[in-house]
Parts: sequence; C-alpha cells; structure tokens
Amino acid sequence: MTQIKKTPLNKWHHENGARMVEFCGWDMPVQYEGIIAEHKATRTTAGLFDVSHMGEIFLRGPDALNNLQRLLPNDPSTLKIGQVQYSPMLTESGAVVDDLSIYKFSDVEYLLCVNASNVDKDFAWIQSHLEGDVTATNESADFAQIAIQGPKAEEILSSVLGLDFSELKYWWFQKHEQQSQELIIARMGYTGEKGFEIFCPNDVAVPLWEELMASGKDLGIQPIGLGARDTLRMEVCFPLYGQEFTDSNSILGAKVNRFLKLDKPFDFIGKKAILASKESKDYNQLVYLELIDKGVPRSHYPVINTAGECIGEVTSGNMSPMLGRGIAIASVKKDQADASEMFIQVRNKNLKAQVVKGPFVPTQK
Repeated sequence: MTQIKKTPLNKWHHENGARMVEFCGWDMPVQYEGIIAEHKATRTTAGLFDVSHMGEIFLRGPDALNNLQRLLPNDPSTLKIGQVQYSPMLTESGAVVDDLSIYKFSDVEYLLCVNASNVDKDFAWIQSHLEGDVTATNESADFAQIAIQGPKAEEILSSVLGLDFSELKYWWFQKHEQQSQELIIARMGYTGEKGFEIFCPNDVAVPLWEELMASGKDLGIQPIGLGARDTLRMEVCFPLYGQEFTDSNSILGAKVNRFLKLDKPFDFIGKKAILASKESKDYNQLVYLELIDKGVPRSHYPVINTAGECIGEVTSGNMSPMLGRGIAIASVKKDQADASEMFIQVRNKNLKAQVVKGPFVPTQK
C-alpha cells in the first residue's frame, strides 16, 4: 500500500482546523473556514495556498533547450532569463501528457513545474525522450511551494521579505536569499488575481507561511484549501489536468491554441496529429456555460443542444461564489460549439445555460 505523502505544512493544517482529504496521493486541506468564505477572501483581500504537492523537474545541459523544443509545443527559445512560460506537453496523438510552467534560470538550466498527479509520469516521459548533452532530475522532494493571491498579496509579501515587487512582471520570477536560504518568487498564480508563487526549501515553509499569515492578519488574509482553489480557477476559465485536459483528448479543442507554435522550426511531439486534427476538425471543443436556471452542474453531467441531442459533457462544474449561480466548462462536439444556448442535464432535468466567452468573473489580472 502506497503511503500518503505530506507537505512540510501538513502539521500546521491539522492544528489550524483544516478539513483534510487525500488528493493525488497527498494529505491536503480541502477547506478551513469554508469554500465560499475562502474564495471571497482571495478575490477581495488575500489567500494563502499550500501547493507544495506540485512537482519540480530540472533540465540542465547545453542541449536542454533543444529537448524542450521537441517535448513542448510552445516555443521556450523566446524566454529570457527570469521569465516563465506556460505549455502543454503532448503525446504523439496530440493528447495531453500534462500542462506545466517553464522557468528559465540560464541558457543551460530550466525548471518545469508540473502537476502533482503527474510528477512520476512526466519525469519518465521526459527522460525517455531526451537526446544529446542534457540531464533531467526530479527535485520535487527538495521544494515546498506557497502561493499568495489576491489584491493585498503584494503588500503582504513585500512586508515580510522587505522587497519591492512592483516592477516584477506577470510570468516573471526572481531569486531572493532569506536567512541564507534561496527563494524563487514568481508573479503568477491559478486564481486570476494578482499574486505570487514562492518555491522554498522545506524547512523554510512553516516559518514563511506563519510570517505571511501574521503580516496579513489585519488585511484579512486566510489560508485556502483545494475547494476554493478549484472554484477560483473555474471562474477565470483556467483548465485542469484530468478534467479539461486528458491523455485521450486532442489539445486542439482546449482553448490553448495560442500556446501551440506550429510554425516553430522543430517537429515537436504531437505536431503531426495536431495538423491532421486541424484539417479534419474531428475533435471536441471546450465551451463556457453559465446557468440561467437554478442548479449546480458537476463533472460528467450531459450537455444537450436545443434540439434535445446530447452533444458532450461537463468537464468542470460548480456554483460560482461571486456570481451566485452555476457555471461549467464543457467539452462538446466542435460543430455544436458556436451555439449561444445549451442545456446541462442535472438530475434528469435540462437546465438552460448561456454560452459565454469567459472568464465568468473579471479580475485584476
């Protein structure tokens, strides 16, 4: 039996009232005060997230970039040192192995931040496709990761670290030494709000977390569990591996085409399949649905067109805490995706929904 993993902050979560669940093999907080309260705190003040379960894989060597060019459909050659880039990682069939962030430390060193559920799979996939003078190392066990998100995030982080982050651009990072320990601080996040993600050594996680909580107390900071993390990303239409992305669905319908650089001078893994699917138009398309009727959509609920035909299913669904109504991301047949109105089948009742461009909720970022 596989032993459940624990982040360096696990004891803090248990001692501070978190309701814990097993998530991707980790003992993680799903909520503290409650999903709605935590969600609204992140939108209005600041939320603190333990994301130490995420994976960190490094590629180092003169051929690191060339390998990334073959492994990924985005173009990491455009990255400057200190910049971050988002990219899917694809199978030969054009489905998704994972989606990840690429951090450029130098011309010969890159960090890939990958999803917790896929660390071992991603590492094996990367290793099996390496060529030339490059090494890959899975250093996930050496890092904790904390995210602080919301309108007050910068003020709180600056007060703790004594740094001015006003010039740090979105999708950029910088290193900072704190008590002889190196932190990697990136301006980014999974909520749509302004915020930061901080990579730190494991023994720094608890004192840093507690300092952030103390500094943000009067501003309304709250610890945030996985429940609100999910509703926050849904409101801004951010996809999730295992729901919007899978290893069986084509990437073409996932609304991330701007990250597919089909004209770059590398035949990346999955390119031929993408070009074939693009020609045939034989793939499902994601759409964003906002319920007009009252109800709460959930994953796998059927999506029905106005003719009464099932055209797909919900990939992610929930009640939007900010809108007070049901929202959903759904995968439907491509030839049905341009409709302005659809229905979601909830408990055998078809609830009317309007198709929206997204995001469901406007945010500062």
